[in-house]
Amino acid sequence: MVVAAVRAVYGQMPAPLGAGADPLAEHVLPWPFLVPAKIVAFTDGWAGAGSTLHRIYGTISVGMTFHVALRTRALDAALRESLTLGAKQIVVLGAGLDGRAFRLRELEGLRVFEVDHPNTQGDKRDRLAKAELEPVADVVFVPVDFEKDRLDDSLQQAGFSATIPSFWIWEGVTVYLTPDAVRSTLQAIASSSAPGSRVALTYARPPTQSVDSSRPLLYRGMQALVRVGSAVLGGIGEAVRGFLQSSDLEALANEAGFRVVSDENAVDWAARYWPGQSPGPFEWERIAVLERRNG
Repeated sequence: MVVAAVRAVYGQMPAPLGAGADPLAEHVLPWPFLVPAKIVAFTDGWAGAGSTLHRIYGTISVGMTFHVALRTRALDAALRESLTLGAKQIVVLGAGLDGRAFRLRELEGLRVFEVDHPNTQGDKRDRLAKAELEPVADVVFVPVDFEKDRLDDSLQQAGFSATIPSFWIWEGVTVYLTPDAVRSTLQAIASSSAPGSRVALTYARPPTQSVDSSRPLLYRGMQALVRVGSAVLGGIGEAVRGFLQSSDLEALANEAGFRVVSDENAVDWAARYWPGQSPGPFEWERIAVLERRNG
């Protein structure tokens, strides 16, 4: 809900900060989560208000709002590129309150398979039913527990075709999984993907690589943030389990039959989408785009 709330905020932001409205985020969240977005909407037309609120929210969240907004833009761009390369079906792993099937017109007429834990998915479907929100794409909900169920079997039963080029989004999930679960999921994606299919996944490097250790205050701040965040997330059943080195992710990708197309962080995204704007003090996550090799 927090991530969706950030998308709602940036759906109201002026260009170049804004990325377009997110109907799902605006219609299914409880009202307290929408207060920051309502403030942005209320100040629309006030000179400099959007940029000021952007900086305030980024400061309060230690750059997390910057990261989510930029991450969304980068993943949307990777999806659009994959569509131009021939992808005909989309899979969103650990979909949560992802709203792409409700806001990206490029997905009209395509099947979007939303994969998530049964409890999380059930909550989303209840919220969608109450909001009476209709998707742009043909959405197929696929309940899967990543730690227990076979992803490929579940998708096949839902009508997914392993012979059609596909694009997979795995956003904000790997940090909660064990390395073995990441490995097995990548292998399942590969076995279910036609050559040329792509997957865009986010991953977090160890805290020691998330900020320059020569900046001691930021370095200690990041370590403290990780400890506090891990404790909070663990308390709500979302324990942080898996940091990955970039070299380790590349090895897992190669092992599963993928090549790395790109591997970027918020500094790269900000240079494209927010020229002259700070991406935040920390590297929260990176996005790696992988492509299924032939054979």
